Amino acid sequence: MTMTQSRRSHYRHRVLCVDDNELAVFVSATVLRSEGYEVLACSDPLRAASIARSQELDLAILDYEMPVMNGAELAAFCKAANPDTKVILFSGCLTIPSRDLALADLFVEKCNGVEVLLDAVESLLAERETQSECASRIYYNNENVQR
Repeated sequence: MTMTQSRRSHYRHRVLCVDDNELAVFVSATVLRSEGYEVLACSDPLRAASIARSQELDLAILDYEMPVMNGAELAAFCKAANPDTKVILFSGCLTIPSRDLALADLFVEKCNGVEVLLDAVESLLAERETQSECASRIYYNNENVQR
């Protein structure tokens, strides 16, 4: 896909990418960076929790099966640190309990490939932008009403 054909966002969004498989996180981060996203990548979920607490994130892409903390637990932590952060569980595990899936905004199977992941990223970030714009308009309208 050439630059003119790309449907991806032209804005820089900060994405946290976490997978205990270092090759998988490297590949995902490389693809996301090539699409213009600012990517914070790591293979340690505890380090990722620290990043979520200290950095402003637009989106987190999390593997589900990781040692110490699974992707759903990390998703809950990311949402607690910043409720506006969108979360994708990107996993090869197909037996994720529904209560864990509920902690993420989307679930994408790794076997579906990178194009499906990129479409999911674009969709969630567009949704986040729309929600942010609506919240700004509501705030602005409330300010005008109070005067």
